[in-house]
Amino acid sequence: MFFESVFKGLNHWWRYLVVIVVAALGYIIGQLPLTFALLRSINSNPDLGLDDIQEFQSNPDFGIYGINSNMGFALLLVMFIGAFTALYFIFRPMHGRSFKTLITGAPKINWNKIFFGFGFWILLTLAFEMINYFIDPGNYTFQFQFKMFIPLLLISIFLLPVQTSLEEIFFRGYLMQGFGLLAKNKWVPLIITSILFGLVHSMNPEIRQFGYGTMQAYYISAGLFLGIITIMDDGLELALGVHAATNFAGSVFFGYEGAAIRTESLFTTQEINANLLTVVFLACAIVFVMTCKYLFNWGSFRQLIGPIAKPEEIV
Repeated sequence: MFFESVFKGLNHWWRYLVVIVVAALGYIIGQLPLTFALLRSINSNPDLGLDDIQEFQSNPDFGIYGINSNMGFALLLVMFIGAFTALYFIFRPMHGRSFKTLITGAPKINWNKIFFGFGFWILLTLAFEMINYFIDPGNYTFQFQFKMFIPLLLISIFLLPVQTSLEEIFFRGYLMQGFGLLAKNKWVPLIITSILFGLVHSMNPEIRQFGYGTMQAYYISAGLFLGIITIMDDGLELALGVHAATNFAGSVFFGYEGAAIRTESLFTTQEINANLLTVVFLACAIVFVMTCKYLFNWGSFRQLIGPIAKPEEIV
């Protein structure tokens, strides 16, 4: 069982601190290639200065620095590869249990559910965009470039899932299990990790463009949705698929000005209604949850507020 897996290992508070610090160091080391690339561009361009690096966080437009968008996208993802690698190798020595227990309490990871979550969420996303396209086709610009699209597709298939998996394993896996151990219930870690998920995205460029409150409502809602399907399914597989599908669609199919992910996607949209985006997301989330409840025979939603007990205490 997913939450009960935490009892199989070592859980002293300092172990969590060490893991978080090491993962953060991995993230910082993973930033070095991007930092070096930006510094090189600044040194070769007299119109750029060190202040532009600070501005990059809120405006990650690689074109300003003369960096190919695909190369820039890959450099961004290397940060998460560094953090994922650090988390993977520090977790077992610190907690004395398999890394797999952050994903599932079952003997094996259910890859079919990961692919289902990815495929179903992609279909829901495309369905919404198709409806929106027919309502306002002028808001979409088609920009297919073969030489740019193929590398983008490969990066999105092989590197992007590392970023989405890291976020899910860290928030809905590591932290949710850890807070569950403290609270002895499921609703407290669900709320805490959802808020933390929103706060960690506070530096995203969408915040400046659409407003802090609007985007936090979206990010926290996304965290709640991903946490709910993790608790209901007693594992992280569906959340891994959904998160990967969300970012894949944003990088490959539909991009927009001011997005955290800047790529040569197939379509770009000129205007984004962030409030409508949140409403549509919630509608898709409800459809996803109810479909999964039927397909996977989930029990009552009361388990979202249920207790967490040691395996030997479970009758």
